[in-house]
Amino acid sequence: MTFKNTHNRRLEGALEFTLPEAATICGFGLDVDGRIVDGVVVEKEKARVTFEKEVRKGVDPGFVEMVAGNIFRTRVYPIEAGGTRIVRVIYQDQAQIDNDSFVFHIPIYFTTTLHSLDIKLICSEISNNSKPTFISKWNSNQKFIQTNGKYYCELHLTNVQPQQDEQYISYKIKNFSASQSLCGVEVDIDNPDKAYFALCYVPPLISKKNNKMFNSRQTLSICILWDGSLSRFNIENRTYEINILEKMLNIWKSNGININLTLIIFRNVLEDANLFQLSDP
Repeated sequence: MTFKNTHNRRLEGALEFTLPEAATICGFGLDVDGRIVDGVVVEKEKARVTFEKEVRKGVDPGFVEMVAGNIFRTRVYPIEAGGTRIVRVIYQDQAQIDNDSFVFHIPIYFTTTLHSLDIKLICSEISNNSKPTFISKWNSNQKFIQTNGKYYCELHLTNVQPQQDEQYISYKIKNFSASQSLCGVEVDIDNPDKAYFALCYVPPLISKKNNKMFNSRQTLSICILWDGSLSRFNIENRTYEINILEKMLNIWKSNGININLTLIIFRNVLEDANLFQLSDP
């Protein structure tokens, strides 16, 4: 988001905005000397006190806080006379399931005419080669283009009028069947040199009605990286994850599939690998 100061004196900028009901903010950044500097998570009262202290020091502060429900407020200082400041807010949201598709909604709520509206959407390529398609009238004629293993779409609109009946840009991706694996890799695009990434892979589950998937491959080699850090010490989550692993392994074994399992536990350091061979007696 860009704050613009059209006055002839230094100002503070503040904005309240609405996110989807289940969304969670996971990143906040403010432009300093031409680049975005990431913020840190602190308690609300501490953030406010720190903001005021930094303002008095003449340092560039900014913060974002939850106001009520899914309404958030961001504050930034200073915005010089005739100048602009850029605030980056990153949030995570859950897709909705509609028949055979995942549906995603991008909120674009505003109440006055916008001189320009620029939106860039990037979707990681998915394993069933399903191309995202728009389902909102905002951009019914726009198409996603596949480039370098991802789907891209850029919207550049001018003189955009508010639409009370549709305050989202929505698109859908075809869902997966139980026999398909789901995989995706997300790389930190702000600093690719550090090679931070997140990998998601959900192997296919096979039922007794369809045991032909692995006829030509009766052995699976699987490596599990298990986060054993204290921040993950939640008995409810741990039980849920173990139950999922147990269910997958039992389904594969019941279909006559031998499993070579490598388990690597990591905390602040990486532990030695543990090797297991799972097969029917």
